[in-house]
Amino acid sequence: MIAPASRSLGPSPPRWHAIALAVASLQCLIWGVFIMLWPQRSSFAYGLAKPPADLFLWQGTGLVIFLFGVGYGLASTNPRQHWGIVLVGLLSKVLGPIGMSWAVLQNDVPLRVLFLIPINDVLWWIPFAMILSAAQQRSVDGTGQGGCVP
Repeated sequence: MIAPASRSLGPSPPRWHAIALAVASLQCLIWGVFIMLWPQRSSFAYGLAKPPADLFLWQGTGLVIFLFGVGYGLASTNPRQHWGIVLVGLLSKVLGPIGMSWAVLQNDVPLRVLFLIPINDVLWWIPFAMILSAAQQRSVDGTGQGGCVP
């Protein structure tokens, strides 16, 4: 639904919202390309002693990471409108470390893989949560445009 011209859309979101999402986008785009183009080398960066047997599946993981980068890039253009992308990103950045920690506990991957979690996931918890909170506040204030805003 498009808001009438006379309706106030409230203040613009802080500029850092767009910047944070653009940086997250760049990080995922670079990391995703790294995994897709150099799957063996990237598996060593994850702490694996040897590359996965099915490198195309590993490259598929790189594609997913790359696509998150595309999504964050889109969300950076209007964080309030694209809050759903930010929500999915936050969920992935919370659930991913849980899954990786479980894999370490099961001895499926070495402990050293956990060093990537702070720079790839935990780093984004607070900014993504704050962006979602701002989108929620806009909806509660009545300054939203309607639709499915949290």
